[in-house]
Amino acid sequence: MDQTTSTVIELDDEQEERDRPFNAYRFAASEDGRAIVQEAIRLLLNCEDRFALKKNKRRARDQETFDLTVDAVLSDLMHHHLVEYPAGIYVTRSNRVLGVKSRYRPRAYSKMFPYILDLMAKPEMAYIAQDIAAAVEGVSRSTVIRVGSQLLDRIEELDVHLDDLAEHPHGETIILKRTKDPEDYWDEGGLEEYDDDAVTERYRSEIADINDWLAAADLRVDLSGIPWPATPFDIRSRRLRRIFTQGRFTSGGRLFGGFWQELRKQERRQGLHIGGEKAVELDYGQVGPRIVYGMAGKPPPSDDLYAMPGYYQQRAGIKRVMSAMIFASATLDRFPKETKRLFRRSDKIGEVASEIERRHPLIRDHFYRGLGHDAQFIESQIMIDVLLSLRDRDIVALPIHDAVMVPASAASTAREVMLDTFHRHAHVEGTVTVED
Repeated sequence: MDQTTSTVIELDDEQEERDRPFNAYRFAASEDGRAIVQEAIRLLLNCEDRFALKKNKRRARDQETFDLTVDAVLSDLMHHHLVEYPAGIYVTRSNRVLGVKSRYRPRAYSKMFPYILDLMAKPEMAYIAQDIAAAVEGVSRSTVIRVGSQLLDRIEELDVHLDDLAEHPHGETIILKRTKDPEDYWDEGGLEEYDDDAVTERYRSEIADINDWLAAADLRVDLSGIPWPATPFDIRSRRLRRIFTQGRFTSGGRLFGGFWQELRKQERRQGLHIGGEKAVELDYGQVGPRIVYGMAGKPPPSDDLYAMPGYYQQRAGIKRVMSAMIFASATLDRFPKETKRLFRRSDKIGEVASEIERRHPLIRDHFYRGLGHDAQFIESQIMIDVLLSLRDRDIVALPIHDAVMVPASAASTAREVMLDTFHRHAHVEGTVTVED
């Protein structure tokens, strides 16, 4: 699938390693880093002359774009190598993406991009290695790039470190994804352009305030004593984005992007420190169903909405099926992906769904209406307000979808803020658990 640099992948805690999106805003910030980039640009231009790859001299602005792109590619690959990410970096070569003006596309991602990649991958250059996927329907069309032998040698010779790299001020933080085409199995629901208004400008201002606040936070991660392999991360990666879905700004809206979201639960809960204190995780309980009860104007019937007679040992499965029923626009004819294993062999999806409906008659008419996206938007609004409220109380909080990490000493205050904010937005009582 074609991707832009703004695409964000949501990672589950135990998810297998996968290629990461290209960060076109990275650049060499030190003398040693710039030396590698400047040498590469000089050699690439010499290669063009030697093989007569360019008939005409570039215009000044085109040369600036060329230099910026080389800097971004090399810097992101150096960063990727130094952080020791095990997979590669995926990029797009699609002219359909690169040839269209977009609020999501940085200058380094231009129509020149595939040509520059090919030039850097020439055996004479060997700055990158790239795997160009075949243009076959149903197969990912993203190109994967990795550190080439020439770049690896220069990293080692100059002893480059993460401090030699930095990022330009980023582009768009308010991302809108269009609705997937139900008739196209391979449609991934790409990014959608939009015109700014008072709402999007307010969302962008809120994210800017939160990002400035988190950029200055005192954060530390100590993974000693935690079973390996450790998750690779860059503690400076703190910039968040809001991802809206279904082509509207009342759908989705969750926050993505902080390094703490990449860590496994065990790593976050045991190794993350905020302001010198061990961090604790505060989670909203049954957030989706409770918000749906609020949408229906009905109070939730119990403390645990997933507890069901006859299925007490299958609570984790009930949680997933109920979530699917809230998001779906038609009745379920099979268990959601990776959910069947949470039930007994004799359990049937129809029987499970019927029991959930029977257990929740007050919101029965809210299932199978696709309201999950709307509920997720309310959840995201709750989280934004929670973060801003905790910032006003000088409590650093790191969001993880429907949870936050805060210093242990602030857990009680954060819990009160979370419960109050949930009630104001959802109009029903929420639950918050503290996971140490």
